[in-house]
Amino acid sequence: MSGKGAPVRGVGAAHDERRQSILEAVFTIVDTEGVERVSIRNVAQQADVSIGRVQHYFPTKDDLLAAAFTSITETGGNRVRERVAAASTDDPIAVLRAILAETIPRTAADRRLFRIMQAFETHALPRPSLAVQVTQGYGGLIDLIALLLGRTVTTGLDVAAAARELLALSTGLAGLTLTGNITADQAEHIVFARLDSFVNGYRGSD
Repeated sequence: MSGKGAPVRGVGAAHDERRQSILEAVFTIVDTEGVERVSIRNVAQQADVSIGRVQHYFPTKDDLLAAAFTSITETGGNRVRERVAAASTDDPIAVLRAILAETIPRTAADRRLFRIMQAFETHALPRPSLAVQVTQGYGGLIDLIALLLGRTVTTGLDVAAAARELLALSTGLAGLTLTGNITADQAEHIVFARLDSFVNGYRGSD
């Protein structure tokens, strides 16, 4: 009898899983102890693997941190794209609201991601090769917001300046949700109110 079983996972998939489990250990340490506590030894202990296993994927601490930073940055970008896709609409205002809402943490998982991203950004800024990724990431988001604003307004709004303001407002308010000074609903209300003021003030008259 020659029945077909479940497909066998390739070596590449197992490699990726082991690599990602090590990066998850980095994220846990960053979130609970800080970037400065990341080391090959501490990550191996957190991931419950040998030091040699960690070094197989990431030979040095710098390699480990660079890979973790890239991974968490990609995660943030993917979440924005997923939120836009889930909006299932061509209405630029609805898409703008989806993007801005994604920058404001609501769940425990959201807050963890935001904390880790903040820690890595602080680590990256003095390091030019990493800092450029932070700048490019925010730049791409600003460009997207500006593009969508341009499809919404009809008169003289400086869409690039408005996009920078909206992103600065939403990310700043996101920090206040972490400290408990405001709720996610309050943060979202403030950001959406500013978005509406741009849209309603620069649409012109029908």
